[in-house]
Amino acid sequence: MWMLIRANPLGGETAAETGAKILAACPDSAERGDPWRWTVQLDETGPEPTVELEADADYIASESHRYTGGYTGTLQRGPGEQLIVTGLGGEALVAAADGPWERWLRAGDVFIVEGEDAEAIRLSLAAGESAVQVITLAPRQAKVLRWVP
Repeated sequence: MWMLIRANPLGGETAAETGAKILAACPDSAERGDPWRWTVQLDETGPEPTVELEADADYIASESHRYTGGYTGTLQRGPGEQLIVTGLGGEALVAAADGPWERWLRAGDVFIVEGEDAEAIRLSLAAGESAVQVITLAPRQAKVLRWVP
């Protein structure tokens, strides 16, 4: 499990061609030496923020869902998959369904959950304007996806 806080003055870099904020990428810099696999960007130029994913389709399958104010439920992360949870508005609580950790997300924050074993994640959005985008990344070739920070 990883938490990246990007909704601050030190937030992610901006993509020159789109103006979108780069929230997370794997790897996050060329110096890592690992091959590029995915990038998640937050575009705040339209009437409401949107999350965009670029991924190497030979290695990664993806699925995306948007949850809005008042939603509470359990997300299932399969073995080897990654969940990328991005706050779009308001606040949301991300927590282990059966464990001790929890973290509040605000607009522009991103939370990455990964691991070899399946995991249940509780997502609870505050009422009102709260919105979260959840992207599931699943490996096509390897058994496990790893985020290279």
